[in-house]
Amino acid sequence: MSTRFGPSDAQLAVVMDAASSLSVEKRETFLQRLAARLQHRRFDDTDVDDAIRRALAGPIHESAG
Repeated sequence: MSTRFGPSDAQLAVVMDAASSLSVEKRETFLQRLAARLQHRRFDDTDVDDAIRRALAGPIHESAG
């Protein structure tokens, strides 16, 4: 039997806060980047914060608004 690990409620809240800072059009790209950084591994709050920071970097953040 396989056990899946996912984000905690607090981690989901942080992700939702970060996503809400973006326009609706940019959220999908942000969430895809975030998922790519966190998939297939266990992660803690620091990993989530780092993945959010990196997912927001570049064109999404620069042209958000």
